[in-house]
This record gives sequence, structure tokens and C-alpha cells, in this order.
Amino acid sequence: HARKFEDRVAIYCNDKGQPIGPKKARNKLTRFLGTIAHDYNWAPLTYTNWQKVPDKDRIWEYINSKYILPPESYDWVMETLDVSWRGFKCRLIRDHYYPYDTYEKRLNSRSDNVPEDHFKLLLKYWASTPTKKTNGEVPSKRKLFERTRSRKEGKTYAKPFDDTQTKIQEMRRLEALEADESSECQKDQFDEVMGDGRAVRKRLVGIGVSRKKPQENVAGNSLILPKEVMEYIKSAVLANVQKELSAKREEIAKEKEAHAARVAETERATKEQEMRDDLATQKEPMTLDVCFCTCTITAERP
Repeated sequence: HARKFEDRVAIYCNDKGQPIGPKKARNKLTRFLGTIAHDYNWAPLTYTNWQKVPDKDRIWEYINSKYILPPESYDWVMETLDVSWRGFKCRLIRDHYYPYDTYEKRLNSRSDNVPEDHFKLLLKYWASTPTKKTNGEVPSKRKLFERTRSRKEGKTYAKPFDDTQTKIQEMRRLEALEADESSECQKDQFDEVMGDGRAVRKRLVGIGVSRKKPQENVAGNSLILPKEVMEYIKSAVLANVQKELSAKREEIAKEKEAHAARVAETERATKEQEMRDDLATQKEPMTLDVCFCTCTITAERP
């Protein structure tokens, strides 16, 4: 939380928006999200579910002030917060509600991480919902399902009850089989009847991927980088290209300079040779003329 904006850590994700690296930064991000989910200033526990928790855009903005995340990771971040937030509430009701049988005892056992006014609202909610224990036992998923779908006689409902009633009866039948010591049935009645089809999260693909998403959006192995990282890479590549171009220009300039020097040296050598050839050519006839004149004079003397 103390990290400055300019010290943000970049997180890169797969095509599902799930962080895959760097490993150390990814693990720290997950723990960081847990601290937000447990902070009542960001995620108050007084709401019945995560969808009703307000200011998620502000939470997303705050997270991005500490980490550089691509927009595609938004669903993963929110679902991770949801899982951590719900887990925190479950531990509270397990450790600070169920072990006690009076309101005063439960209130005195309040966790220091939860404000007193928030905890009072939680106690009131837990006491008024089917989450409370039955005969000292935590109610099963089958009993919760049945309680939350009970109907009052004489009241008109928009949806039919036949399918729900059939499921409840099947769950009761399976529960009776489990109660029979000779039965080998050990599966949870609720899971056996409802199956895996009720899960919103897509199986085997992790947090952040829902069955509601189109299949093409959850397939493949491509890599998603934050916009800032992409811009940095582009800048780095551009700078590297410019550096290589500058080096190439310098190399070409040196080659031209060396070539010009070789040409100049060749021209100078050629001119010197021409001058030597001219001098050699001029000396030969002059010597012959002198010898001829000398011989002529000598012959004419008496």
C-alpha cells in the first residue's frame, strides 16, 4: 500500500485476463487484493453479497495505482476480491458467531478488523437468516436450499415450484440413503442433485473466467500486457532501432570517408607516377642531343 505510483509493478496476463507473471509480483498482487477485501473502508461486510459492494471502479483505480494491469484482468481482480471477501465473512461467522449462544457473547468476541457498528449489523443479519445453526449444527446446503425456497400458502408466485419441489424431494431421498448404515452413498445430496451446472465459474480455467463468456474469449495461449508496458516496449524498440540506425549511419560515413581516402591516395599515387614518367621521358632526348653535339665539335677540329 505504501508503493508510489512511479514504482508500480507491471503484471502480464494470459488471454483470459489471469495474471501469469512475474511470479513474485503475481503472488504479492494476490495478497494485496486480500488486504483490500478485508478492509472495511474498501469492502464493507455489511452487504449481503459482493455484487452489492459499491465503488468497484474506485477499487480498480486504487489497485492500478500500485500495479500496472491490463483492462482484460478486471474480471479476475473482481472475482479474486469476491472470493477473499466471502471467505473473510465465512471465517467471522465460524469463529465469532457459531461458538457462542448469546448476542452479548458474540458481540464481545468481535474481531478487531471489523468495526463494532458493522459487526452489530452482521449479528442481526446472521440471526435473521437461515445461516444460523440448527441444533448446534451448521445447516447443510440441502437445508439452506429448502429453507430459502419455502413458499407460503395462498401467496401467488411468478415462477412455478414443481421443479424446485422435485429437487428437494430427491435431496431428501439421498439424505435418507446416507442415513442408512448399509448404504454406500457418500455424496453430498445438494451437489448430487444440482450438479456442476450451477457453477458460474468455468471449470478447469481458474478465477476470472465465466461460463457466460463466449468460448472464443477463453481459448488460446496469447499474452496480454498492460498498455503502459506495451508503450514502454514500443519506446524501447524504437529507441533501439534509432540507435542501430545511428550506428549504421556512422559506419556508412566511416566507410565513405575511408573510400574517399583510398581514392585520394590512388589519385595521388597515379599523379606521382605520371610525373615520374614525364621526367623520365624528358631526360632521355636531352642526353642524346648533348652527345651528338659533342661528337660533332670534336670531328671539326684540325
